[in-house]
Amino acid sequence: MDYEQILYEVSGGVATITMNRPDRMNAMTLQMGGEIRQAMQVASDDAAVRAIVLTGAGRGFCAGADAARLSSTASGGKEQEPLPNHGAIRGGLALPEGFHAKYAYLTTVPKPLIAAMNGAAVGVGLVLALFCDVRIAAAEAKMGTAFAKRGMVAEYGLAWLLPRLIGPSRSLDLLYSARIVQGDEAQRMGLVDRTVPAADVLQTAQDYARDIATNVSPRSTRIMKDLVLRAMEQSMDAAQDQAADELAAALKSEDFREGIAAWQDKRAPAFTGR
Repeated sequence: MDYEQILYEVSGGVATITMNRPDRMNAMTLQMGGEIRQAMQVASDDAAVRAIVLTGAGRGFCAGADAARLSSTASGGKEQEPLPNHGAIRGGLALPEGFHAKYAYLTTVPKPLIAAMNGAAVGVGLVLALFCDVRIAAAEAKMGTAFAKRGMVAEYGLAWLLPRLIGPSRSLDLLYSARIVQGDEAQRMGLVDRTVPAADVLQTAQDYARDIATNVSPRSTRIMKDLVLRAMEQSMDAAQDQAADELAAALKSEDFREGIAAWQDKRAPAFTGR
């Protein structure tokens, strides 16, 4: 598939999706947002892909919405999206309807999704990273919400997601002030999971993804992602019941038999996802 504003490649069981507008710090356009969703569908459909890395070309991850778009919107203009950027991933996690919205659809991607935050992640760029499963960031990467300084509000479900990651008071601090935090502070507050030097971000994320692709059951990762996301809204009883049902099914799966056999034989597993 040909893309105009992203790059897509697969190696060693890992699909890498790169936002590719480095001259604009990968500022989000409607075209790029739609292409990211297309690529997520391609990676989800590909049995050879076991994990996905999302990153940006050049110095930035995604520096927010493209300035020309914001100016047009402020003047009353309205663009037609050239490609869909919402709706659950076909064949992905069957999560409730709210998870199908713009950018939130990333939660329905059925494979581990890692954000390699090589540089600035601001506004919608931060939203994009936070809807990924794991975030590895450059220690000097700048992150912020930006919305209050533009007369906007927390968009794309950020007001729901951010408190679940870092708590209400830290969330309101970032939203009220729109202040910029860097990677090390972001890690301390739980906004990102790991920080490394900028030059090492992509390789670290790809190595992490490749370890998942090689050594763990894709059936297990898919179900665990579903369990975690549903549990955010479930009672303990409902979460326990769902986990018990999934465990019973797992004990009958090919991947369970292969995992036990590989452990006993002291060899690498050859999981099929079944």
